[in-house]
Amino acid sequence: MSRRLPSLNALRTFEAAARNLSFRLAAEELFVTQGAVSRQIKALEDYLGVQLFNRLTRAVELTEHGMALLGPVRDALDQIEQAVNRIMARRGGGILTVSTLPTLAIKWLVPRLVSFSEQHPEIEVHLVSSIRPVDFARDQIDVGIRVGQPVGAGSGKSGPRIDLSMVESWEGIRAEQLTSDDLVAVCAPHMLPGGRPVRSAEELGEFTLLHMATRPNAWPDFLDAIGWSVPEPRKGPSFGHFFMVLDAASQGHGIALVPRILAEQDLAARRLAIAIDHKVKSSGAYYFLCRHHHWDMPKVRAFREWLLEEIAKDQANSA
Repeated sequence: MSRRLPSLNALRTFEAAARNLSFRLAAEELFVTQGAVSRQIKALEDYLGVQLFNRLTRAVELTEHGMALLGPVRDALDQIEQAVNRIMARRGGGILTVSTLPTLAIKWLVPRLVSFSEQHPEIEVHLVSSIRPVDFARDQIDVGIRVGQPVGAGSGKSGPRIDLSMVESWEGIRAEQLTSDDLVAVCAPHMLPGGRPVRSAEELGEFTLLHMATRPNAWPDFLDAIGWSVPEPRKGPSFGHFFMVLDAASQGHGIALVPRILAEQDLAARRLAIAIDHKVKSSGAYYFLCRHHHWDMPKVRAFREWLLEEIAKDQANSA
């Protein structure tokens, strides 16, 4: 007997609209027009003979019938996706889309990607850079690399604060720490008297401090952690990305406080020097993020293991 089922496309559209509670966001996720979403939902409602959404002025909400349908449809689509992934995973390759932080991409990841490609020519890495939380449900992303804290890990962690979310939703997401977020103060080498680091809060008061808009508490938290009090620090400009503040520091505009992993390239090339002889771990870390049911896909596992190997090499070299 043939199955009596509505269109798979209509069910996929319904799941996206129900999850987002928005026809507009569902349209953006599915790369169709909002009108196309409305037509698919209307066709599904006509097929079932019930109303699935209440259309409000600026939003939609699920009806009782819509709530009853959402769970089974979501589970069925998850099972289809997992089955497709298992079949595709047998090939061991394909495209791997990685969402990472802009400066981490520029200063650390991109210079190393040739090594990954040489080891895994069957995997084509597509990089997407953003500081926004990764949205695995909406974006076509396999892997995310972000800095912060996994859900529930914030209590009891000290160190400079990170006021950033790593993902839009932790449902079905797995995280593995790649490396700690060690903050160091850096500046152009010629700014340091006698080539030595700044030794006291009084000396630091003579320098301009460069800031990051995404980490407004970094300098106060760092100075508190090392026990320095600078009553009236010379506050410099605030930047939106770490590659900007690194460039400003290398040009002699002041001292920047940055994650060590982002400064390694400039420190090795002597474009920057350590300005304060202290390293402070922030309250977060850099994490590898992925959906649970993608975790053991060969291309994801290969990239995760390669990242950990590269970080281990860095740590051995700086020891």
